[in-house]
Amino acid sequence: MQKAKYILGMGIMVLSLSLKGQVAKDTELYKTLKSKDSILFDAAFNRCDVATLESLFTEDFEFYHDRGGFTDRREAFLKSVRENCARQNPAEPQNSKRILVDGSLEVYPLYKDGELYGAIQHGVHSFEFLNDQKEYQKGDIAKFTHVWLLKDGQWQVRRELSYDHHAQTASKEGIVLSEGILNSYVGDYESPHAGKVTITKDSDHLLLQSNGFEANLYPEDENIFFLKERGTKFKFIRSNGHEVLKMVILENDTVVDEARKI
Repeated sequence: MQKAKYILGMGIMVLSLSLKGQVAKDTELYKTLKSKDSILFDAAFNRCDVATLESLFTEDFEFYHDRGGFTDRREAFLKSVRENCARQNPAEPQNSKRILVDGSLEVYPLYKDGELYGAIQHGVHSFEFLNDQKEYQKGDIAKFTHVWLLKDGQWQVRRELSYDHHAQTASKEGIVLSEGILNSYVGDYESPHAGKVTITKDSDHLLLQSNGFEANLYPEDENIFFLKERGTKFKFIRSNGHEVLKMVILENDTVVDEARKI
């Protein structure tokens, strides 16, 4: 996907062309499609509920997978699901689990002539699989994108993309900073892209809030914080007198925005 799709799961302070369209997590649209996401993957992975899957896909559904290839139309996709379910013993634990990465889900509404007709849903999920000892072990982590269409009050997936599958790495943990250092970053900042950004202290890390979005920032160094969900970092810049002047936002070590403290 475009770089703007990837940056900043909470939808602030990065390339303005991406973030203006993302809906806040407290909106009805976001909640509805998050619920649909849960129902879809629960039916596919937990319950082998083909009837529910059928109701969630359009007849001309298309599935693109970076390893499994292209599947054209709903019935072809459901055929493979039925075959996989037939090999499973309902009395045994499920062979695999799908886990949505917390904070990764994004929803972008689609309008035509001012009327909502669909939405693009993007997120990151990980998988676990049963090993020979009947214990779950980590599998791949991947990105997914769903194109949802709204017709006669019903939401259905028209296209699904599953991509960037790769092995999971150990979760990065933040270092411990003193309350004094954390409190020195607390305050309001102004970004040319996002407007007002508020930083508060939340236990051992910082909480960033802007325009209905929020994200937890964990300390990597005394003045550098990171998102656990993505490769985004936040660097606080001080004056010679040690006063905090601004916060710089980096993607893959490249500056994409900054917010001055006000």
